[in-house]
Amino acid sequence: MEFIHFSPQIDLGFWTTLAKKKIEEYKLDDAEHQLISKYKINGQKFKEKQSSLILDIYSFQEQQNQDSGPLEISNTITFRNHNTIESYYDINPLQHLKSLASKLFKNPKPNVVEADIQIFADLKKYIFHYRFYVPQHQIGGIIVEQKQLINPSEDFKATLHHVITKQQDILQNSPFYVIKQNQYVDFQEYLTSEAKDQYEIVYIDSFNQEKFGPGLQNLLAYLILHKVQKVKVNVIKDFISLNAPIDLKISNQLSLDLTNAVVEKSANDEFVLFASDHYLKEIVIDLKGFMDESRLAAQAVDLNINLMKWRLLPQLDLEKIKSTKCLLFGAGTLGCQIARNLIAWGVRDITFVDNGKISYSNPVRQTLYDFEDSKNGGKPKAETAAIKLKQIFPDLNAQGFTLEIPMPGHYVTEQTIQRTLENAQFIDELVQKHDAIFLLTDSRESRWFPTLLANKYSKICLAVALGFDSFLIIRHGISVRSYNPEIHGERLACYFCNDIQAPNNSMKDRTLDQQCTVTKPSLSFLASGYSTELLISLIHSEYREGTPASDNQELLTQTDLGILPHFIRGQLSDYEVKLYYGRSFTNCVACSLKILEKYEENPQEFLLKVLNQPDYLQDASGITEELKNQKGYDETQIVEFDDFAIIQ
Repeated sequence: MEFIHFSPQIDLGFWTTLAKKKIEEYKLDDAEHQLISKYKINGQKFKEKQSSLILDIYSFQEQQNQDSGPLEISNTITFRNHNTIESYYDINPLQHLKSLASKLFKNPKPNVVEADIQIFADLKKYIFHYRFYVPQHQIGGIIVEQKQLINPSEDFKATLHHVITKQQDILQNSPFYVIKQNQYVDFQEYLTSEAKDQYEIVYIDSFNQEKFGPGLQNLLAYLILHKVQKVKVNVIKDFISLNAPIDLKISNQLSLDLTNAVVEKSANDEFVLFASDHYLKEIVIDLKGFMDESRLAAQAVDLNINLMKWRLLPQLDLEKIKSTKCLLFGAGTLGCQIARNLIAWGVRDITFVDNGKISYSNPVRQTLYDFEDSKNGGKPKAETAAIKLKQIFPDLNAQGFTLEIPMPGHYVTEQTIQRTLENAQFIDELVQKHDAIFLLTDSRESRWFPTLLANKYSKICLAVALGFDSFLIIRHGISVRSYNPEIHGERLACYFCNDIQAPNNSMKDRTLDQQCTVTKPSLSFLASGYSTELLISLIHSEYREGTPASDNQELLTQTDLGILPHFIRGQLSDYEVKLYYGRSFTNCVACSLKILEKYEENPQEFLLKVLNQPDYLQDASGITEELKNQKGYDETQIVEFDDFAIIQ
């Protein structure tokens, strides 16, 4: 008798599923796990060149009985995905194969496909190392007394049909069963019977040519060691469908004499294994060429974040991060760096709003641009930033819009009213569509309208500002409409809550040093880092934008990523970062209920008054009235709060 070895047929889906499970489920667990392998026979129309054992995306699922289609023989095999290449190579291949071979004879019904696969997955390079082990015992001395094509009776076919449709579990791991007078019987009954000539074995082979598959070789080895002398085996080599009548044309009936047969052993009493050189070979596959490069980049980004979950941050919610849509007002020094931080965290949706163009001085500080972008008058910042982000991370949904933000004190004329109102409507829609808003623009008044909208639509809103050697980060309090003091404590201040004067046109009468970026170059990296981490921590908080704060650091809400302060003020000159806390202002010109109601009542009329009437916001918010009611009020003594030269 001639036998053939198994050849693994591993689908691409198997490797991608393994990679996903390694990252999200197994992590540092490199213990043995189980897989479902399978084989099927193709029948005489397809001459098989090898006996294939198949692994695919379904190998990670539990064994299930088939309802229809071609008969598949499933086998539970073990696998180990090593954490390191060193651990993988520590396995002695020959000794490992021999240890698997010894398991065959320990079960009351042998698992004749005792397969095992050892793997090291280099998920940074998408290279997989593996060895596929299937011990096959070398046997000799078998006498084939008779070999003929099966001429099955109707009872034989009925029993076969019943087993493959109603009792498939019989064939799982051991693709054979025993019949007596064409009726199924238990294997142990056969093994202990004194009248074995009354029994026949029906074996579903894995190869449809003259040679026989590995499972039959191991089954005969088992019978030889259990002193079986004569055996009749019906070897099914025909294609079988669960939905069609059984038609056997190339299947064999073998009458075998095992009296003098042996399971071969070496001089040191170890089993001799068939085709061992085949199973000891290492196979290395590089899947980068079979996969979309953009998809590989996305998986690599996810890998870096997932690795945090393995040891350091098991509660990190990657789906929350991925699904958070971020809107950045400002695509300059802060906008560029914060955007890069966000994609490093796995954020997949970023939109820029900016009205500027890239100048010659920008690329050295604004990390998404280069010299070519500043030539010929400069490219628009917002659109260019989005393009550059997608070049860095193609799986990103990035957009950029060149828009003028409506700003208090920036007058509009009859000629510009329509465009201004259209911009306002578009910005309103953008804020609605996003989850987190960053205020990064170069003037105080340009932050007013986004602050109003973030309050209206209950969005996370972070304002970041830079001075010469200091920075300030403020997370705005929850919308006045959503505020519940029992849950949120005291409502937190927004960027404008500490002002008693409405923002106005700060762009007029600027000297050269006020027009340009005058700040220590590394400051923006610090501010962008702190603000990004604050957002990631905030979206892991139960109350998100409504998370309370305190002037007592020990009472601050904390997630697995850290505390959630209200104000963060950093100073480079003394390398110090301090945390502050501020309560919302009832008469705030941006986030108060009075202002929100005025805007909702008639958005266009309200905006035009704000833009063209410098004192309107103070009047509408009630600040003017409050000040007049205070004794000793002198409007000439009002001091503007903002001490930051907010830069882009």
